[in-house]
Amino acid sequence: MTEEPATRGRPSIAERAARREALQRSERDRYSNLVRALQAGRELPLGTARGERMQWHPIAWTLVRLAILAVIVYAVGSVGYNFWRQQHVYAWAGPTVDVTSGQRLASCTAANGQDHGYLPTWVRHGDRTYVLTPRQRPLVNEGRVGETRQIETGYTLERFRVLIPAEVLDPAAPTHVLLVQSPSFVAAIYQHAPECGP
Repeated sequence: MTEEPATRGRPSIAERAARREALQRSERDRYSNLVRALQAGRELPLGTARGERMQWHPIAWTLVRLAILAVIVYAVGSVGYNFWRQQHVYAWAGPTVDVTSGQRLASCTAANGQDHGYLPTWVRHGDRTYVLTPRQRPLVNEGRVGETRQIETGYTLERFRVLIPAEVLDPAAPTHVLLVQSPSFVAAIYQHAPECGP
């Protein structure tokens, strides 16, 4: 006497192929069929399954707090640095100690109305005050010292240098000066502002 197919231990290859074809022919999608097969015939009523409440991992909360703290520290540090930078006057190295620059200058609206990320808004050179303009001047040889075809003054501040245009008639009192940060193909033009000082 042969065993019934239901009581056999393992289905044959033909039975498995028949089941697979039945699943593929079914109107329901294969994922639903698989879920139902795994649930051993117990179907979940639609719309009654409750989603789990999202829970934050403790490390995630710590990272969020650190990110917020970093943003606050950056904002406060940026405001503090900008305030300090606007009040600070830089002394340039060179043949004399009278060349200075900064962001704000008393009674100089032309300089105080500007704000630049890394260039000073005014430069005092040779007892004259020069204010940053939006214009730039092209330079040769990437602005290397002695290779720009402009007059080198010898004044430096970190990587910045003050140059005097080669075409000026009076190098001791030029109408404008150039500020260059090597390597660069352009220099910022600073115009003499008599209203800002001598």
